[in-house]
Amino acid sequence: MRDTLKPKEYFDQYIQKMSEGIQKFENGLAEGKYQADKILFIKDYILQKKIGIIIAKYSKGDPLNDIKQEFDSTVELFCEAWDDSVYDSNIIYASLAYLLGLEADKLKSIKDKLQNADTYDSLLEFILTGNKDNFDSSKISFPKPYKNLVKSIEAEDSEPFLKYLKGWYKGSKGSAWYGTHELENKFQYNGYWSFESAAIAKRLCLDDSDLQNEQYYPYDLVHFN
Repeated sequence: MRDTLKPKEYFDQYIQKMSEGIQKFENGLAEGKYQADKILFIKDYILQKKIGIIIAKYSKGDPLNDIKQEFDSTVELFCEAWDDSVYDSNIIYASLAYLLGLEADKLKSIKDKLQNADTYDSLLEFILTGNKDNFDSSKISFPKPYKNLVKSIEAEDSEPFLKYLKGWYKGSKGSAWYGTHELENKFQYNGYWSFESAAIAKRLCLDDSDLQNEQYYPYDLVHFN
């Protein structure tokens, strides 16, 4: 177990519920039940559920190689149907793609897809490419919540990075997933992880040896592969 807020049984049930929903809609697609203008919406729904399962499996403690294989299988669907209007979701997907060590051609495909988003910015670019020469702190779609993460990239400094990480959960109060661990009899929680912090720490080669037990920091992903 990597998560400390829910037991393994909860994540097993979460994965089962999400898998049942995916199967239902995949069957509907195969049977031609949906109108043409609804198909991309349905495929994006399926993809979002698959990402939820992947994060839940990470929280549950599944092996990273298995998680990488499962994530890798989502890239084609991502490039076809991903709804890029939610910046937080774009950050999570890009960060996981890099942390799990996807091949360069797949990272490029993800970048090509996300570049169509109105909110594609220097932070997403840096996570996906690691090219600091093109990093422009004036081109951040949401500068206030990410200001310390941006400072850490500009200065290659761990101090603002740690400020960002320490305040990450509290600073995410406006996110749809915030507080979902407190919901009773609902399967909306899949784990709280600051994947973007991990991606930046890995890109900058920051010393994170003191963060192995930090609640929201996916330490083992930083050191995977």
